[in-house]
Amino acid sequence: MTKIKICGITCREDVEILNEFLPEYAGFVMFFPKSRRNISAQTAVNLLSLLDKRIKTVAVTVCPTAQKVGEIAECGFDFIQMHGEVESSVIDNSPIPVFKAFNVSDIDKVCVYAENKTVCGYVFDAASPGSGKTFDWEILRNIPNNNKLVVLAGGLDCKNVTDAIKILSPDIVDVSSGVENEEKTGKSREKIAEFIRTVRKNL
Repeated sequence: MTKIKICGITCREDVEILNEFLPEYAGFVMFFPKSRRNISAQTAVNLLSLLDKRIKTVAVTVCPTAQKVGEIAECGFDFIQMHGEVESSVIDNSPIPVFKAFNVSDIDKVCVYAENKTVCGYVFDAASPGSGKTFDWEILRNIPNNNKLVVLAGGLDCKNVTDAIKILSPDIVDVSSGVENEEKTGKSREKIAEFIRTVRKNL
């Protein structure tokens, strides 16, 4: 069954929408000021306290240090998603399970984590994570998942997620910009409702 991750949660209003529709995962961008979706540790703690406990939480990071990983674990996250170059010791010693993210330029590095028990899943994203752009999903057909969860991200929305599920049958589909409101200041209740309805009707 393909599960759903709504990423880029930034405010109470976003959390209230998730509590209404109950996707399986919620993603929060941490320690990455370049992203307009970046939130502080204190904001994360506040939002996690409001989120329905049935929804698993994922801190989304770029090249995190061991210190940042520790801070994220202290916030109470269930998982940490790591983009970019990350020291192997940071991954190996993470106190919470890791989703290791790849894009079309470093996808060949998947095999490095085949036997790593801390890495519970692979996130496959576009060349520019967070850009809202898709990529050629066909390149993932022959990528070994090594019994890890396969998370498909990058430009997904209500119009293309059905095709994505049919082509790859990912364990999780990950959406952020595809369910934002027109002002890009938060999530759209209508878009989230439609995205979740679209995914679940394909199950």
